[in-house]
Amino acid sequence: MFFEVVPPFLAALLFLTQLFFVARLLAQADVIFGSGVRLVDVGRILLFVLPSMLSYGMPIAFLLGILIGLGRLGDDREITALAATGHGPQALLATPLLLGAVLTAVMLAITTYVEPKGMLNARLLTSEMIKRNLAGNVKPGVFYEDLSDLTLFAGEVDQKTGALRSVLVEDARDPKQPILVLAPAGRLDARGPGGALTLELEGGELHRAQPRTDDYAMASFERARVAVVAGDEISRKNKMKRPGEHLTPPELLADADYWTARGKDVRDRYVEYHRRFAHPFVMLALSVVGVAVSGSASGRRKGGRAKAFAWTLGSVVAYFVLGKVFATLGSRGTLPAAIAAWAPVLLIAAMGVLLLEWKRRRGEAA
Repeated sequence: MFFEVVPPFLAALLFLTQLFFVARLLAQADVIFGSGVRLVDVGRILLFVLPSMLSYGMPIAFLLGILIGLGRLGDDREITALAATGHGPQALLATPLLLGAVLTAVMLAITTYVEPKGMLNARLLTSEMIKRNLAGNVKPGVFYEDLSDLTLFAGEVDQKTGALRSVLVEDARDPKQPILVLAPAGRLDARGPGGALTLELEGGELHRAQPRTDDYAMASFERARVAVVAGDEISRKNKMKRPGEHLTPPELLADADYWTARGKDVRDRYVEYHRRFAHPFVMLALSVVGVAVSGSASGRRKGGRAKAFAWTLGSVVAYFVLGKVFATLGSRGTLPAAIAAWAPVLLIAAMGVLLLEWKRRRGEAA
């Protein structure tokens, strides 16, 4: 049975991973296809978000693998022969449960460590790509206004080196004392601290208006470095910022305790903490569901596979909908965080057990 279940599971997992990655690409298309992004950056993003895709794709692929694998046994009349010997659907549970246990252990490693570390790296890399895009989007002869309260103009731009010529910068962060900077040469560097870029200017002049007078101050400089804060722009474009997704369970708990002590409602963090441990066990629950409904997914024609897809879609959608509903209840304090996290898994497992018992009583094979 192992070789009947594993190949369709791996094929489905590969397909779902590709599908989820395309969805990620489309969600961040304005960043990933920006002027400052290299092909290696796309590969690194794929590597960093892969654990997150696996945590969602593995349950779907596993259930589909069980249904297709056991459906093939049904097509070969092996399940019918097993039923003729007096064995019910429970006799088929051993291999799916063993695979489910192995995948649960893999999922625990993913959700508790690999996924949050990957999402942290993905968030940092995405911010760096956004900064490089901002630096690379400066066009010659065009006023560039995507840098917080700064307006940048360059008469010439070297697209290879990023060097600027005939630079004008208007700083309106203090409306009462706007600053105008003129420089013959400069460069906008994406390697600034945190959410900032660095604007380097050479041999320029600074003009500053004086409040309540018509005078202004002027100063010249040989070299100047200005930190250009672009945090708002980075935050707006970076879609990888779901609260807590980059924190490991101990970090989540510490973060939740920290904000709770300061009066902030962060019950959603506690729910997420428990979900990291509960979600992997859905593999065991789905192994029971898969065996319970596998008899409905057999058939030599396309109808058998169609039923397998229908059962997979229905079960997984039910699980994720329940997860969303119970997470909301936990975040509102209606349910304890642990119950809100474990309830969807336990309900899916209960559904599988009830279906198995129903089939046993009817004397049907799985």
